[in-house]
Amino acid sequence: MILSLLGAFVLPPRATDLGRTSFQTLLIPISRPTYKIANAIRAHFQAQPSEDTRSARTIEQENLGLKQQIQRMSAEIEQLEQRAGERASLGGFETYCTRFEVTAADSDNRDGLAIAGSGIGAVRVDQPVLSSGVVIDLIGRITSVGALAARVRLITDAGFTVTGHFKSYSAAGGFQENKDLGAIVIGRGGGQMLIDNLWINSVRDAHVQVGDWVVLSDETWPRALQGVRIGRVASIQPLPKQSLFADIRLAPEENLMHLNDVWVMTHQP
Repeated sequence: MILSLLGAFVLPPRATDLGRTSFQTLLIPISRPTYKIANAIRAHFQAQPSEDTRSARTIEQENLGLKQQIQRMSAEIEQLEQRAGERASLGGFETYCTRFEVTAADSDNRDGLAIAGSGIGAVRVDQPVLSSGVVIDLIGRITSVGALAARVRLITDAGFTVTGHFKSYSAAGGFQENKDLGAIVIGRGGGQMLIDNLWINSVRDAHVQVGDWVVLSDETWPRALQGVRIGRVASIQPLPKQSLFADIRLAPEENLMHLNDVWVMTHQP
């Protein structure tokens, strides 16, 4: 109560509004689609004449279109909420990273990138490399460093191996992780990854679905990176010639060979 009185009568408005402004800024990605939905509904009804002379068929079609628009926007909000939750769960490890520009794709038909920048002197072999988007993904390791540039081997490169576990999201239940189902992710080249070490029945019992994420769970990588996304489940089928095992294909969030810049973990937490 005392704090409320101080905020109302003693402290200047700019002091009490500071926290609110920061919080509202964080909610912009979610509030913007909501605002669009409200405006769409308002415009739909305000645009109608006082005496509606439209046919029942026209009204039905317009209502269907409005319903589809609301459904699309609702899906966007759910995706943004998922991304916000993922972003919050990462713990700010990006403060240990340095951003570098991607200068070229690998020239020897491998999944790799060349990077350069003013901080290249701090780059070392085996340092983790991450995407620089709103939500951070593990994308590879440094394999060689020169005076002006360094080479990144991407997780999709043939033979690249890392372990992880599955993580799903739903609006009703939020994030759900299955740490008991350990997945060995292997790069196949051409931007693809696969998991083939799991029994198909175990995958089904765990309710792993297309769209779920595989996140890092590998002691050979820094502790701060555990739980970072590796790839999204693109398909689940019985493994050819070994149908008791699952053939799970993964896809990264975006084409890793087309990135403009990346983060390298140049400092350990």
